[in-house]
Amino acid sequence: MIGEVIFLFAIALACLYCLVLAVLFLGLFKLKKDAKVRTHKHPFVSVVVAARNEEEILAHCLSSLLSQVYPEELYEVILIDDNSTDNTLSIARSFAERHGRLRVLSAAEYNSLTGKQNALDMGIQASKGEIIVTTDADCQAPPGWIGDIVGEFNPEVGLIAGFSILSEEGISDVGMLQRIFIKLQSLETLSLYIGSIGSIAQGFAWAGTGNNMAYRREIYDELGGFGALGVTGAEDSMLLQWVDRNSKWKVKPTANTVYVKPMGTISQYLAQRNRWASSALQNRLSLIAFMVIVYGLNLLLPFLIVLCAFSVISYRELILFLCLKTVPEFLILLKGLALFNRMDLMKYFLLVQPFHVIYVLICGIHGLSKGFVWKGRRYREGKEQDIRYKTQDTRYKV
Repeated sequence: MIGEVIFLFAIALACLYCLVLAVLFLGLFKLKKDAKVRTHKHPFVSVVVAARNEEEILAHCLSSLLSQVYPEELYEVILIDDNSTDNTLSIARSFAERHGRLRVLSAAEYNSLTGKQNALDMGIQASKGEIIVTTDADCQAPPGWIGDIVGEFNPEVGLIAGFSILSEEGISDVGMLQRIFIKLQSLETLSLYIGSIGSIAQGFAWAGTGNNMAYRREIYDELGGFGALGVTGAEDSMLLQWVDRNSKWKVKPTANTVYVKPMGTISQYLAQRNRWASSALQNRLSLIAFMVIVYGLNLLLPFLIVLCAFSVISYRELILFLCLKTVPEFLILLKGLALFNRMDLMKYFLLVQPFHVIYVLICGIHGLSKGFVWKGRRYREGKEQDIRYKTQDTRYKV
């Protein structure tokens, strides 16, 4: 009897999950239509980058930002060194000596924000741009990136949410298992972005990523800086949600991307996901509800497998549940990967399923209970604690 109740609850949850994914799926078609409508104006743009301990890859990031196909006199790059303990600051200053468009700032001490929030505040307050564009110091931007993302603005749009592609360029000295892990990581990451695009296109912005985002400076001024969002490890998504709920401006997604290296190890991957999960309860209610549904489905799946093994439910009932979960996921990924030109990842769809279940169950609870770690600092209950880590970046070199 209890087994049947669990099964019926799981089916109801799966049906609700299908409904939400259907809404997101329809949103992906709107993105294709909107992408054809662009403005060709060239406002002054400030590209703001917060950097901490990125000596291994910073030069590649700055080189890509300083070689953009955008009028040189109409953009600046501001890099804020967030108290790095390696050669990040000296590398940035050497670039600044050769490129007048680059300004390098050193983040001040702070008490009430995360290091990245503080660095972004400092950079934006020093900027001159009508449009603020942000990326991360471990990213590389294609030559037309600034022009493409700025071209998405229209008089009603205040924030453009772009995303990133995990780049495998230069990764050749890894074994088969590690390469498969990189593919799974790429597919799982893009699945999150695809859902975000669908939600934004449907008018209820859920999430964005600060490594590829653009917004009007007046939005930042209206918000009052990142300090107004409180201490958060997801200042990018919190800003996007604030604009969507509290301003007159519209949020618009774009399939224009930057490139970032994948995490080199499973522990690094889980640490990144824990940081994302740590801010889960700060999200808007609709996203929290969806995350509860997702977590519930992944939690129920092992129970249903056990119930099937002991013949409490039939294998047909288990297959029904699996179909309700995986078929809509397959369809939305099929459409979304086409937008990102990463259909090569589709063959890993079945392989990513157990990987996804395990990581959701681990990070969903761990991220909420343990705080998060970012660039050698641990944040717990709004407080920061320095951690003495090796300064060398252990991810793959560019």
